[in-house]
Amino acid sequence: MDTKKILLAVRLAETLHFGKAAELENMAQSGLSAQIAKLESDLGFRLFIRANRRVTLTEAGERFIEKSRIFIDDMYNSIAECKALSENKRAVVRVGFFGDQAAEYTHPIFALFQKLNPHIRLVFVELKMSNQVQSLIGGAVDVVLMRLPTFDERLEYIELFQESRVAVVPSTHPFAERQSLTVADLLDKPFAIPAEGAPRDLISYWSLADIRQEPSRVAAFVNSIPEALAAVAYGGAFDTFPLSMSKAHHHPGIRYVPITDASLNTMTLATISGNRAPSVMALRNCASKALGFVI
Repeated sequence: MDTKKILLAVRLAETLHFGKAAELENMAQSGLSAQIAKLESDLGFRLFIRANRRVTLTEAGERFIEKSRIFIDDMYNSIAECKALSENKRAVVRVGFFGDQAAEYTHPIFALFQKLNPHIRLVFVELKMSNQVQSLIGGAVDVVLMRLPTFDERLEYIELFQESRVAVVPSTHPFAERQSLTVADLLDKPFAIPAEGAPRDLISYWSLADIRQEPSRVAAFVNSIPEALAAVAYGGAFDTFPLSMSKAHHHPGIRYVPITDASLNTMTLATISGNRAPSVMALRNCASKALGFVI
């Protein structure tokens, strides 16, 4: 199957507009439409619904695009890895991360890794809330800096550190003037919820549904930190973040308020269970040395 057509389908899924997608790909709209039609013919099912000048994804299209993004990431990372091996004869470890990585601990870990392992090349891959586990399982990355709770029996987790949580509240809400909040203060609020595909335990934890013991009210579905911040600032949503993320992401429309009784959050280094590749073990050992724990 033509990879170019898959790339075009992903671009169209991002914009849901043939004109915008064609402009971004520097091609004629008619050409893009023809390529998408050919791809759908090759696949044997519709990816997009075109009606009343609107473009939407079919259910099959949503799943195909999700899988295609993983495939494309894996393809590009594999090309980078093979190029490095060809040019430099260096091993590669692909590190997935979302949001704040490992906060202030990120640099000590990877600086030490570079110093002790100059023969291994680091490749960093930015992930979404919804594809961290899938990226590991699918082989797009070798390790992920992953926050718990994101439990999957196929993965192995090395705990790096724990930290407190803060509430993310609109700057116009009375909570923005508070010095601190409790979990109870937030239980009836609508939340910015990770989009479909994110692990359920992760959604439950950050929206406090695990405390409420029922699903949270939804103000918006989000895929990224900027989307979550915008939902809080302009959509009436609330959220919870780890403390370190509040230091890295600023927005004039939100305020971070400490939560006095929320459980601590745990950052881990996650790998496929049983992965003992030398490059992965080298990274685990550097994390151990940098943060002062024993694995």
